[in-house]
Amino acid sequence: MTFKVINLPGEGLRKSIARHDEAFDETLTLIVVVGPITLAAWLATIQQIDWGSVRLGLGEVVIVVGLAIFLGITSARLFRHAAARRRYKEGLAAELAVAQALMPLMADGLSVFHDFPAEGFNIDHVVIGRSAVFSVETKARKKPPERGSAAARVRYDGRRLEFPSHSETRPLEQALAQARWLEKFLSSGVGEPVRVIPVLALPGWYVEQTVPRPEIVVNNCHNPRLMASRNFGDELSESKRKRIAHVLVERYPNVVAED
Repeated sequence: MTFKVINLPGEGLRKSIARHDEAFDETLTLIVVVGPITLAAWLATIQQIDWGSVRLGLGEVVIVVGLAIFLGITSARLFRHAAARRRYKEGLAAELAVAQALMPLMADGLSVFHDFPAEGFNIDHVVIGRSAVFSVETKARKKPPERGSAAARVRYDGRRLEFPSHSETRPLEQALAQARWLEKFLSSGVGEPVRVIPVLALPGWYVEQTVPRPEIVVNNCHNPRLMASRNFGDELSESKRKRIAHVLVERYPNVVAED
């Protein structure tokens, strides 16, 4: 017996966090264990210790240098996994916030899919709206320490995101590329054109849009009602929406369950 496993929000990030947790624990164990073992092995070679006459020979120097190199490499690895784990946790919190904001859409009859498996990447959220499909890419960005509305504002001119301390274009490019892939995938699977709107979600930020109707929708997803609107073309028929949902579900992996 086989069935489809529809991913929960942030499923891929959870797996990444688990991998880094495991690697962090393994590295920390190495650091804690190897030092005492090396010292014990050295002391075991000495029958009687006269600490006043102890001198470091070539062998001891090699051991000390090797241990220092080992500790340096493993410490760097430890910090790398800790930093990656922190980034993934921030991303997971952002994805969960957007998923929660999208939940009311299901009460209006819209279909919402999370962590959709594509080709070498996952799309954070896919929403089958009234007149189009929406491909939602979520980004977590820390706010500056300053307080006030200006500190939480990002300007969007259709080509660039202007944060208080820096500007970015990569998230927009990523959202657009994912939407184009999904549009091609769905159109092929359904057998007729399916319009996909790219959405970049920035939870916790106020987006100031300076151009009308940009190609990529950027918002904080606190009010996702635009996905339920009919402002993106002709309304999708119920039959077409079901076919789109079927194509999406079939992309998720199969799990074999024992009877």
